[in-house]
Formats: sequence, C-alpha cells, structure tokens
Amino acid sequence: MVQVDVFWSYGIGSSFALAAFRQLRKLKAENEIRRWKLGWKRQPQLEAGAGVGEAPPVGLEEEHEMAFQELVRQLKANGFKPGEAGLKDLGKALKVVRKWAEKYSDAFNNEYFLKNLLFLSLLFVPSGSVLLWSNPNWETMQVGRYETIPQWLVGIFTTTNVTQGILGFLVTYDLLMKGKYYQAAMQTVLAYLGFFFILANGWDNKGYQRFFSRNREAFDDWKWSNVMGWAVSDVAAILLVYGAAFLPLMYYWITKWFMEGEELEKGNEGELDIFEDLPRTIRKFAEINVGIFGGTLLPAVIATFLIHHLGWAKGLSITAGITGLLISKWGLANVLLKRIMGIESLQDVPVEELVRQALEREKELAAAPA
Repeated sequence: MVQVDVFWSYGIGSSFALAAFRQLRKLKAENEIRRWKLGWKRQPQLEAGAGVGEAPPVGLEEEHEMAFQELVRQLKANGFKPGEAGLKDLGKALKVVRKWAEKYSDAFNNEYFLKNLLFLSLLFVPSGSVLLWSNPNWETMQVGRYETIPQWLVGIFTTTNVTQGILGFLVTYDLLMKGKYYQAAMQTVLAYLGFFFILANGWDNKGYQRFFSRNREAFDDWKWSNVMGWAVSDVAAILLVYGAAFLPLMYYWITKWFMEGEELEKGNEGELDIFEDLPRTIRKFAEINVGIFGGTLLPAVIATFLIHHLGWAKGLSITAGITGLLISKWGLANVLLKRIMGIESLQDVPVEELVRQALEREKELAAAPA
C-alpha cells in the first residue's frame, strides 16, 4: 500500500489536469493576455497610440522588486545582520522562487488544481492513513510488523500522497500547455500501470496474494480461498467505505471536465449537468475506464502471469512488447486517447504561440487609426 499510493496519487493529479486540459489552456492564454494588457496600458507612448512594437512588461515585476527592497530595509532596521554573501543569496533564492511561482501561478490558481488538492488531502490521505494504522499486516506491510513501522515512514507516506498528486498535476499541466497531449496522457497511463503492476505482481510475483490476504498468516499460507476471508475483513470494509466516498466524486469530476471541455470548444461555456445527457455521459465514463483498465490493468495481469510461468526476464520482455503496442502513438492508445479527449491529433499548438498570435492582433488594433 505504501508503494502503490505513490503511483496512484500521481495518477490522480495527472488525470485531473488531463480531464480539464481545454479549460486550463484557455485560462492560461487569457491570463497571459490580461497580464500583457495591464503592463501595456501603463506605457504613455501606447496611450498616445505610438510605439506598439516595443516589448511590454509582463505582470507586476517592478512592484515585486520594490516590495522585496522594502522587505530588505525592514530586516536591516530590525537588526538582521546576514553574512557577507547571505543577503545576496537570499535575493537570488527569492528571485528563483518568484520565477517558479510565476511560471506555475496559472497552474495553481484554478478550481481544478484546488479540487485536486482538496481531494488528495481530505479523502485520499485519510483513507491510506486509516488502512496503515488499522491493518499494519496487510499489503506492503506484510514484510514486517506493527512494531517495525518507523514513525518517519508514516510521515513520508501521508505527505507523498499529497505531493505526488501535486507533482502529477504540474507535470501534466506543463505538457498540456506545450500541446504535447500524448506525453501528458502518458503521465496518467504510466502512473496507473505502475500502480496495478505493484498490486498484481509486486517485487516477488506475489502482489495479488498480499492484496487478497487479510494478514501475514493468511499470506504465508496462501490459497485462493483466502479471498473469502479478505472479503469480510476490516481491510475490505475500509476499502469499500472510502471507495464509495471518493471514487464516484473522482469519476464525476473527470467525466464532467472532459465533457465541459468539448462543449467549450463548441463555444458553449458554463456549468454542464452531465446527467441531462446520460447516454453521452455513460459513453465517456466507459471510454475512460477502457483506457485505464485496458491500457494498465491488463498489461499488469499479463505480466504477473508471464513472470510466474516464464520467469522475470522472458515475462517482462513479452509484457513490454505487448504494452508498447497498446500505449504507443501507433497503437490502441492513439485511437483511445483521441476518443477520450475528443481531439483529432495528440499534438497541438503551444499556448505561448496562441498568446503571441492574440497579442499581434491586439497590437494591430492599437495601431489602427480611430
């Protein structure tokens, strides 16, 4: 469980960004144009209708710099005495952080990232924590005992369940802004592939046995009848309760965002009630699940079977070939991803280029006589 959640949380964050790719690209372009206009309108030569070819300032760089200088003056006034190079290092570090924050400000400041963060912290982390605390002899923890679980592992586990989801969202977001839809979608696909491979196979070709064993004793005495004991255990009950709480919400958001994005491309903005067109919603839901389970669970099960009967080298080699055919740009993924995302090509124009084109039009309008 400790291992699979790292992949699962990354996949959740990635899938949230992927589902809202049209909305996120639109927000990014609008924000970039808005920032440019805010800086552009402050220049007197443009207000007079001249000099439209000059590069405008972006955002509020000057104000940020003034705020930083004021902070430094306050620190010195309060007796702060850094080393000879300390203040310079502080300034450099602040500039790096500021540039990074500005680069991803649009990724953070939207409802999709916020819902991703709330989902991970309020639903995903508690489910994993409860399982870890109440069933220390289940899944990954069967390699040890409750007394052997270090405190730092619990802390890292709960933290990474959020940070990996943030990372998955940001990496996918960055690729989407560049128009690299295939690479962006692969963030979700490969994360779920790792998730299911660990569940099914693990490091010893016994992952499925660990999952369907309620405790260490059942795992050591593995037989398929153990599944019945697992089905009535606390583990299954907790998985069922939390699954019923967050899986419908996750599917609802992902399905809704894909469908809203398609409507947005048609010029229909606003909230969409996905239950008003159930046949379309069911199709989208089915397509998403075929992509996840057909492209990730199936190869994981095949790998487990082949490794068990042929050994690691042959089993993984054959599985790699099958998986490559499934998820390559020329395989099933090419057709399925286009279907899920509602696009004709897995490559699009970078948002930067869309912004540049929009700004050129703005400049032409500004230069035109009244």
